[in-house]
Amino acid sequence: MRILKWIPLLYSILIFGQEDSILQIDPKIEADSLWYKNSQNNFSSSDEFILLGHQNFESSIMGNFGSVLIPFWWKSGSSIEQKIGDRILQTNTYYPSYSSVYKENFPHTKIVYSPTYSDGQRLNFIHKVKYTHGSFIIDYDRLVSEGNLVHEKHQNTRFNFQGNYTHPKIAYTSKWRINTFKNSSQWNGGIGNESTFFSNSQSNWQLLPVNWLNLETSIKHKGLDWQHEYRFSEASVFKYEINITQDSLFYEGLDDDTLFYPNRLDSSTTLTRAFSNINHTLKWITQINKDKNAVIGLKNQNFKQYQESLNRWIFFTSIYSESLKNQVHFSYASDQMYSNSFTANFTQHINVFGINNRFKIAYEKTMPNWIQLNSSIEPSNQFYEELIEPTLDQYIEWDLELTKNITIHNAYHNIDAFTYYDEQAHSVTSDHLIRIIQSRIKHHVNSKKWHWRGDIGYQNSSSDNIPLAKLLFNQRIYWQSKIFNDATETQIGVNARYRSSHPGMTYSPILGDFYTNPLSETNASLKCDVFANFHIKSIKIYASYENFNGLWQGEQFTLKPYPIAQPIFRLSLIWNFYD
Repeated sequence: MRILKWIPLLYSILIFGQEDSILQIDPKIEADSLWYKNSQNNFSSSDEFILLGHQNFESSIMGNFGSVLIPFWWKSGSSIEQKIGDRILQTNTYYPSYSSVYKENFPHTKIVYSPTYSDGQRLNFIHKVKYTHGSFIIDYDRLVSEGNLVHEKHQNTRFNFQGNYTHPKIAYTSKWRINTFKNSSQWNGGIGNESTFFSNSQSNWQLLPVNWLNLETSIKHKGLDWQHEYRFSEASVFKYEINITQDSLFYEGLDDDTLFYPNRLDSSTTLTRAFSNINHTLKWITQINKDKNAVIGLKNQNFKQYQESLNRWIFFTSIYSESLKNQVHFSYASDQMYSNSFTANFTQHINVFGINNRFKIAYEKTMPNWIQLNSSIEPSNQFYEELIEPTLDQYIEWDLELTKNITIHNAYHNIDAFTYYDEQAHSVTSDHLIRIIQSRIKHHVNSKKWHWRGDIGYQNSSSDNIPLAKLLFNQRIYWQSKIFNDATETQIGVNARYRSSHPGMTYSPILGDFYTNPLSETNASLKCDVFANFHIKSIKIYASYENFNGLWQGEQFTLKPYPIAQPIFRLSLIWNFYD
């Protein structure tokens, strides 16, 4: 019945899509403008990420929309800069560079609507305005999801305002960005009684027992970025950028989590963490000759938590050769506590028998994040009281582009002194080498109107200190064609997502990260979705019935004790407007 109520709306939009547009294409419109509109109007993986809330292959939401993402595919999380370490904060406050967020400055408005679980929805509004000497962008994103279980409501509000200005007479450009993020989350620790869950005796998940009923967290983030660029010539550019952030993390009802309370926390059931971070970056980009380009820069990071501060200097440089198709990068960091953090890598592109290859060799020695550095066995308010060794990651990558539609990624990591959270959620340093191998195939095969695309990945870790599912795949088979007098581009198909068994790990809202837990080893899981997508001019409609195999397969965990959501129908809409 929930599906039937959407049929009239869907039909009306499809009929609307058959009408001829009264707008005529101006022949003087630039080719890149047309390309930009097509890229926004067509189906894309970026749209899927917004609607799903996660990458279909690399990660998954834990329990509910707006919650933390479970990382299934290994990626090094080390950074030469000091980071806080909370996964929700990091995921929602990451902003790519100015040039990549909105590459083109064409006037554009985008509205995204998608339902979540139970009572809830996500609304994303993007508005771009171009004026004589620049443009500005407003990006508002609001998500509310009640969830299927009791006490797992998540609310996220993100706002991004950015713009740019180019001086009409001198070679000067200014770019700025103001961003805020607010999060409010209820944590239930997952299913409290697995036997009740698997017995399927309780169809109403709101009545299922959970582990926690009081633990809540909230996050407040404010950020300002301001970049100045002066071009001395076509071959020489100078940039200065300042980045200012303020972050506050609040925790309530901590007595629910007996792993921390009262042994590692005081008698109060509330906790607050406040951070400020100011970065100054000087960068010079120059063309050495017609073949080689170089970047050299210096960054100062002032990271503060209450009265304790870290003053870190980072030097970095890169050289790229157009003829040799290679790049060398080096960065070095030093502060009052540590002076041996650095990254060095070499990347080479080469074509062998018509196959494009990319080789990368890297040597990275980086510090753990702030929460890791301050989560030792004994509680302390001292900044960096116990020094933790830097993590050394030596790795190689080999990418092959067999065809435009088939690529292979291979990687081998040799990791020493890896910092992780043990079974008691204490930050410790591994005393042995950890080796990780990875191989991933991305493919897109089509025959006329039929398409088969997806990812198949294998990975193996020599230690459960880095717990990984060995086999992952995400496969999509669909039919794509135009219907209704060629007015509506249509995709109809099925998507299957498989994860092999996963070594145990548990999420801690207090750490904002996962810790190892052998008791949480999760069996293999399969999630299948059937979908029908429609593209009518600048309108895109995504209809999906998710986890339909749950109707007969029974209950499964994404990560024990957090179950895969019940089968659900969702109808999402993306609407683009162009001035």
